[in-house]
Amino acid sequence: MFHVEQKKTYIEVIDHLLTKEKFKIKETATAGLLKTDPTPTKKDIVKYYKSEKYVSHNSKNEGLFFFFYRLLRAVNFYSKYRLFSTNNSNQNVLDFGSGEGYFLSKLQKKGFKTFGVEPTASTTLPNILPSIFNRQLDGQKFNYITAWHSVEHVHDLQKTVARLHDLLDEKGTLLVAVPNYLSFDAKYYKSFWAAYDAPRHLWHFDKASLKDIFKNNGFRFVKSSPMFLDAYYVSLLSESYKKSTFKIFKSILVGTTSNILGLFTKEYSSNIFVFKKTKTNT
Repeated sequence: MFHVEQKKTYIEVIDHLLTKEKFKIKETATAGLLKTDPTPTKKDIVKYYKSEKYVSHNSKNEGLFFFFYRLLRAVNFYSKYRLFSTNNSNQNVLDFGSGEGYFLSKLQKKGFKTFGVEPTASTTLPNILPSIFNRQLDGQKFNYITAWHSVEHVHDLQKTVARLHDLLDEKGTLLVAVPNYLSFDAKYYKSFWAAYDAPRHLWHFDKASLKDIFKNNGFRFVKSSPMFLDAYYVSLLSESYKKSTFKIFKSILVGTTSNILGLFTKEYSSNIFVFKKTKTNT
């Protein structure tokens, strides 16, 4: 169990992507865990995803930014895939937060059996469900569950983590990726940092809080690794929000600085966390 009562404001931000509304990112009673305030209801939050600018759902758009996004996404796939076993026969994968289904389609081509979860799915891939609590998943067990930048979007964080625990095979692996608000790029861009992404991102984690939340809900932390390319993508998007000139050059400079400093501070722009199941969900 973790405590989410909101306390003092950590930073004030704007929905740069769509509405220009103001939000506060507040500390909670759980150390290192922040929450967006006000938090839109499940019904109201849908409107904040209805934009062609929301890249993970509209990556086929034309333009230099979308070109770089597709390039980074392709390279990023292999940094994720290296965490999988090379023996993929009879391996079931659940991808929580599938977006357009790019990651799942790549896994399918490599022989994995896949399910995806995406509330705003716009893909023709089979086995994409609108909710992780869909009854079609009841009783199923997965060898791998992936959550690439998705747990920060959920309303019921405690309930979602418990559901991930239930769906993971006893010897399975859970892979979770989230942004890190203690990274250099977060501190550099401040309210313009794209990974705050309020109000679509309801939760904001440092490394310790993410590990503690999963460890307190039946998971054993194995290791974490940086997502180096995320520093460049987030920096490019942040520069776009600032309406900077030479935004590509600046984003490369900030992203590289963040990654180099991360080698010493271990505070990277985003991290992948690897978890295994413990015997009981406490």
